Amino acid sequence: MVTCPNCGEENRKEAIYCRRCGEKIQSNIYIKSREPWGLFHIGILLISVIVLIISFGLMMGGTSIRSIQELMTDKEGFIMSNTRLLEVPSYGIVADEIDFNIDPIGWRFFDHRGGFIKFKITTESTNHSKEIFLGIARQEDTHDYIDSMEYHEIKEMDMRWDVLDGGTFETSYTVHQGGPPSVPPTVHSFWIVHGISAEPQTIIWEPQAGSYYLVIMNSDGSAGVSSRVNIGVQMPFFTGIGNVLIVIGIFVGLIGVAMIIYIIRTNRP
Repeated sequence: MVTCPNCGEENRKEAIYCRRCGEKIQSNIYIKSREPWGLFHIGILLISVIVLIISFGLMMGGTSIRSIQELMTDKEGFIMSNTRLLEVPSYGIVADEIDFNIDPIGWRFFDHRGGFIKFKITTESTNHSKEIFLGIARQEDTHDYIDSMEYHEIKEMDMRWDVLDGGTFETSYTVHQGGPPSVPPTVHSFWIVHGISAEPQTIIWEPQAGSYYLVIMNSDGSAGVSSRVNIGVQMPFFTGIGNVLIVIGIFVGLIGVAMIIYIIRTNRP
């Protein structure tokens, strides 16, 4: 302790001025020398740089997802493919056994976040005197109806999400032999969603767990199906993923900044 010569107040030994009267009690000031950086300081600095790089990557990833969601979707939030002409001489075009096998816990998780995935399918008949039937049904419900019919199963279709409309790309099919449909598709009630029109028509489908057929036919069941088709995909949780990545990136970035501040302060003279 240091005693003030003016008022007699006891002050801590590092004090320069008396805490009671303000009298200067010593003139020698101790300045701590700057310590050289050791392996610990360098290690922490390198880790903080890595943390900041990770933070930047997370925020960029989240921003990219948000940009895709905002810039590449239509007004309903669907990322749309280009329009393709599907034309076959048989009685139908079938996308065979579209499978969604997610356990019930997974479905509940996505349901609480707006749903897992939605599809928007648009068709337009190339012959406006013929109505196009577009329908989706569970595989077990419609298998007998489809299996007895001659149809073209889509084997590969390049929708080219990333190029301008109007390009010509081949669609490959597998032909399933059979006869005409037992009845027109409009007779059956097993379709989960369906539409009938010669003009442009759109159906929106939010699948549940299971296997499905997507079927395009003439509404009267006749042979020779020709339709322009495009498909849209919407993932309601997509934006949420972007937001989560951005928040995590900011949090990780703050950790990196805090580490750098800690190193600077511990080495300050």
